[in-house]
Amino acid sequence: MKIKSPKIPLLAFFLFLGIYTSFSQVKNDFDVRYEADIRGEITFIANNIVNRQVDAHWEGAWEGRGRRRRWNPQAVWVPAESPNTAYDLTGNSSDYNDNLNMQYIDVDSDPSTFSSSSATLDVPDEDCSLVRYAGLYWSAVYVNSDRSNIDNIKFQVPGGTYQDITADEILFDGSGDTDFGYYSPYACYKDVTSIVSGLANPDGEYFVANVLASSGSSISGGVSGGWNLVIVYENPNLPGSKFITTFDGYAGIASAAPDVDIPISGFTTLPAPFNVNANIGIGALEGDNRIDGDGLEINANGTYNTLNSTQNPANNFFNSNITIDPNIVTTRNPNSVNTLGWDVDLFPVTNVPNNNVIPNDATSAILRLSSTQDKYDVYFTSFDVEIIEPNIVLEKKVNTPGGVDITGQGVHLGQTLDYVLSFQNIGNDDVDGYVIRDVLPVNVSPPNGVDFVDSDFVLPPGVTYTYDTITHTVEFFIPNNLVEQGLTPYSIRMRVQVAENCFDFVDACSDLIQNLAYSTYHGVENTAQITDDPSVTDFDACGFVVPGATNFLLDDLSDCNFSRTVELCGTEAILDAGDNFDDYVWV
Repeated sequence: MKIKSPKIPLLAFFLFLGIYTSFSQVKNDFDVRYEADIRGEITFIANNIVNRQVDAHWEGAWEGRGRRRRWNPQAVWVPAESPNTAYDLTGNSSDYNDNLNMQYIDVDSDPSTFSSSSATLDVPDEDCSLVRYAGLYWSAVYVNSDRSNIDNIKFQVPGGTYQDITADEILFDGSGDTDFGYYSPYACYKDVTSIVSGLANPDGEYFVANVLASSGSSISGGVSGGWNLVIVYENPNLPGSKFITTFDGYAGIASAAPDVDIPISGFTTLPAPFNVNANIGIGALEGDNRIDGDGLEINANGTYNTLNSTQNPANNFFNSNITIDPNIVTTRNPNSVNTLGWDVDLFPVTNVPNNNVIPNDATSAILRLSSTQDKYDVYFTSFDVEIIEPNIVLEKKVNTPGGVDITGQGVHLGQTLDYVLSFQNIGNDDVDGYVIRDVLPVNVSPPNGVDFVDSDFVLPPGVTYTYDTITHTVEFFIPNNLVEQGLTPYSIRMRVQVAENCFDFVDACSDLIQNLAYSTYHGVENTAQITDDPSVTDFDACGFVVPGATNFLLDDLSDCNFSRTVELCGTEAILDAGDNFDDYVWV
């Protein structure tokens, strides 16, 4: 925000400035909106919703005054410019949103919308990237007493039509706030994960429409506004996991006012001697391209360190652009370089040499907002850091004794099967104390019906087992050298037999033999315990897992006669039907 008036004395100007620079407050605490330990990435798309409009005119058309006033032959014709036309001027004295005639962008050719802009999402390796979270934010300066619709907008996904969206939360409404009353900003949030993740392909052009904002050039502090869509996607082909956290709230920062701190926590950075790699995202309203003095710092090691990126200098971090470092994002309509008070950025933390900004084994940090000249408001921030952790994938399949995979197929009464458990550590930390627990179904038992013998197993070197005949639980104890990172899979083969008696399947749904195995372990560097992580049956072409291990009994039960004889000795006898049926009829 720029506050300027050449018509008042300098001293009066600073007194006037002081009125609006006396506060720096968190109006809504920055709480965690989304967090995940995920083999994935965070990205975003965004655009502003208001832009300058220029009416056609002659510039410098007349010279002199009164009777000496005459046409200037050097006058320049300035053609009209629509708000839909990208604005690329930077660094000039006129490049302030409060110096320009700000009007709604409306690029969608839809007469039902009064404002609209678009941006294109392009997720890398889209065939193997699944959207796990999508959060939509919109914010603007809106000097209007009617606030009833600030939380209602329209949202259009690629290939779709507009959907009416109502915010899950109004993060802040500045109407009537004594600190913000002179320009009344607001910010809203909506979880749109179900909409975006439901697309066969999330890539393409997204539109956001009917975001309310002020217009004109007479509002103190200027006019600005826009939207951003935050995306977290998972891809099993990425080299490692990240801890991704997004936060939202609302904080207003004024010139020379106290700093505002935003805490972030819940992650663990890599131990020494690994390099710590982290990215920060941030969304802000009213940071001007031309006014410097606004900054962003981080404290993860007891010292505040100034942050910057390729497009966001340390002394003017909030400078009205939309960037994913190192580039300004241009896949937008309009694709302005200078978004006139709308600022969304994602950038890496420069942490070399020696992890001097974010240290090894860090679990929390503080983001600090500061300003000496510019006024700006922050409503969103994110933090993602590479983490160290083991990740064991345990696959369970069912084979015939001859090695034919029959997972999910039909089996028969009394049939002998081999359960095959394959395990591999695909994480970036070695594993300690790995135990596989397998509770056999009631209608599956050791081949001799009582207990396992060593010949019922084919075990990798060093693997031992125990079997509890009462709970039907097999536990395998895996030596650490088999679950170090980077190794190929190892397999355990366990021979079992399906029950031979029809009455072992008299309960409801007992013709479904379903069996999972579970992993329990912790890492060498990351010692957080992982307990009862279930097995999977397969991997798709991308490497995503398919959970479960199931076999169906097909024809055998149709041949079973479930009648039985109960002898009545005395006055009563107990008749025992199968369990878990909805209704019972005795005849």
